[in-house]
Amino acid sequence: MGAKACKKDFSNLGLRMVAAAVVIFGIQLLGQYIVLWIDSSLAYNINILLAATMIPMYAIGYPLAFLILKVGTQSSTIEKHKMKPVQFIMAFLMSYALMMLGNIVGVGVTSGIGLLKGEPVSNNLTDIVSNGNIWVSSIYIVLLAPIFEEYLFRKIICDRMVKYGQGMAIIISGLMFGLFHGNFNQFFYAAFIGCFFAFIYVKTGNIKYTIGLHMMVNFIGSVIGGLLLQNVDLSGDILHMQFSDMVILALYMLLIYGMVIAGGVLLLTNLSKFKVLPGEITLRKGNKFEISMVNVGMMIYCELFALMMIGQALL
Repeated sequence: MGAKACKKDFSNLGLRMVAAAVVIFGIQLLGQYIVLWIDSSLAYNINILLAATMIPMYAIGYPLAFLILKVGTQSSTIEKHKMKPVQFIMAFLMSYALMMLGNIVGVGVTSGIGLLKGEPVSNNLTDIVSNGNIWVSSIYIVLLAPIFEEYLFRKIICDRMVKYGQGMAIIISGLMFGLFHGNFNQFFYAAFIGCFFAFIYVKTGNIKYTIGLHMMVNFIGSVIGGLLLQNVDLSGDILHMQFSDMVILALYMLLIYGMVIAGGVLLLTNLSKFKVLPGEITLRKGNKFEISMVNVGMMIYCELFALMMIGQALL
């Protein structure tokens, strides 16, 4: 397979992902428009707006996206391997440490942008978790999002890209996943854990492991973190907090820091085990970036979401 054909293959993936994104986000906007057309006062009901956005997206948008990405394309079959329970727990701790590292980078970037423009950059996910019904939003964030996102960004993309090597599949999966979130708040941690989940998938060939890891990470952030935001007063000085709130906050921080430290240690001590295998098609080292990224489809995808991220941060 020549370089020109390989570049065309990557471009085709990028263009299909652009089309899939247009369908997914278009269905979201259409759902919101219909609800607000019926009753404009529902604009102030975050749970109704969330349902109008998420239900059509998962029922219609993602299935159409799967068709766009799969019809007329060839995929590789990744050999299946089992993970032991202890390996799964270790993988969760490592993914959580990566998520927190990416979150720190994202907060740093958005804080810098906020200083430049004179006001904080909004975080839509935090707004949903803080203001919406935590149990309703958890259905979308903890149950549905991991299933649909892992199938798209891990199974479909990795199955298609692994022929160029496990490393290429991991990078493309993580990058596209991070960009797809469309904001700097989530880009870095989504890209970090996206690459890690892709590594787990190409090594096990089983999407159930990455779905489980994704659910656990989202549960800690949206359900446990959301309950903390909604039930503990964090607006004042810690010295003037109620004792019960201080205890809850202390236990939460102990849990988070414990998982991050454990995950960080596991990552550092297991770095030598993160080895990737070559694929059926070998791209020359000096041409890998040009073939995989400098093509029409991938450039449109990256530029589209980069502009979306910049616009979200500045508006």
